[in-house]
Amino acid sequence: MALETLTQSDTQEASTPEADVTEQSEQEEMQEMLSKDTVFELLKNQRRRDAIQYLKENEGEAKLGDMAEFIAAKENDIEIAQLSSSQRKRVYIGLYQCHLPKMANSGVIDFEKNRGDITLKPMAEQLEPYLGDSTPAQNDDNSPSSKRNVAVAGVVGTAVAAGLLGAPGFALVPDAGWAVVSTTALVVLTAMETYRQRDLDLE
Repeated sequence: MALETLTQSDTQEASTPEADVTEQSEQEEMQEMLSKDTVFELLKNQRRRDAIQYLKENEGEAKLGDMAEFIAAKENDIEIAQLSSSQRKRVYIGLYQCHLPKMANSGVIDFEKNRGDITLKPMAEQLEPYLGDSTPAQNDDNSPSSKRNVAVAGVVGTAVAAGLLGAPGFALVPDAGWAVVSTTALVVLTAMETYRQRDLDLE
């Protein structure tokens, strides 16, 4: 009788309400589907795609500092050892304040802000079919804004060179005028690139 009572007690302990709730929660998490809008919102930013890829390559776990260094080096096309403190900080802040919280709210990662721990969750598997798709990308070097900046710089550079060389029509503008044109163009393009980088950090 005592053995039977002990067995029943063990069985009851093995299936507690807390355990049932945890199991049910995990099953619901696996069954929940990300909407197409959510998938697009997550993957339209290159930095978030890089974060997911970094987690996949590191067994689903990472530290914020390590991830920030990896992404910063990739964005600047240099080795991690060559990164400046400002390059690291800009990516770190963007991840900490914007990208990782957004990914966590969508359920694809766990992000422990205090410790900087990041963990890939099962829902992230739903992003797999889209990770190789370039359609969501809007903030890389082939974006319309980058191409436009290059085109504007090319036109201004050609015009300034023509004016300084005395080409017909362009020679009517004094050298000082071309200096103003080139300086103004540089300031405008720099401002546009700064705004583009700000969008990359906070989008």
